Amino acid sequence: MAYHIDTGLIKDKFKVDCECPLCEIKQIVEEQFLYEFLNDAVMEENTRLKVNALGFCEKHFNMLYSRQNKLSVALQISTRVDTILKTVQEVKNVKHAVKQAEALDKMSKTCIICDLVQDSMVKYYKTVAQMFSKEENFFKTLIGTKGFCLNHYAELLRFSSYAGGMAKEYVEVLSGVQKRNMTRLQEELKGFCLKHDYRNALSPLGKSETALPRMSVKLYGKEEK
Repeated sequence: MAYHIDTGLIKDKFKVDCECPLCEIKQIVEEQFLYEFLNDAVMEENTRLKVNALGFCEKHFNMLYSRQNKLSVALQISTRVDTILKTVQEVKNVKHAVKQAEALDKMSKTCIICDLVQDSMVKYYKTVAQMFSKEENFFKTLIGTKGFCLNHYAELLRFSSYAGGMAKEYVEVLSGVQKRNMTRLQEELKGFCLKHDYRNALSPLGKSETALPRMSVKLYGKEEK
């Protein structure tokens, strides 16, 4: 079975000391798409049509706007608004009002960058499973991680069948890594809580000092820069 993507980024980020290497990968993928939509992509007719149809979510709009090329953002948003204005019409009655509300609600929940990032990440989930079954040393790499955020762990499980004949072993190892590291982090978080008992005032915090923000990554994923 052929890999879906280059495996170099997976090998690199799975060795990083972090609570979710797939969050690290997602940030790189997302940054690549943000760069494209602020540069060459804005001139491509096919891309402009997709932006018109799907637009950007609030998060990705703000990420685009925070960069330098605001003209690119303005041009794309302007054409998107032209599409929205076709739906924002004078309301004649309650039935029409409800229909327009549903259409606008649907339009407000689409984002071309979200779709592209998700499509790319699916390829990574599949490739991680394939690497487990095809590359002898990747087993050690996976064991050496600190697990994943809950969303990315769930996605790895969802696409575990791509490990083929090694799928059973893959999910056993994957779930073991996740369970062990969530337990580790939970113990560190408990240590943080215990530190605030006056009887433990002089005890060193150690790793527990950063347990809460790291648990945030484990539960919700890493916040985008």
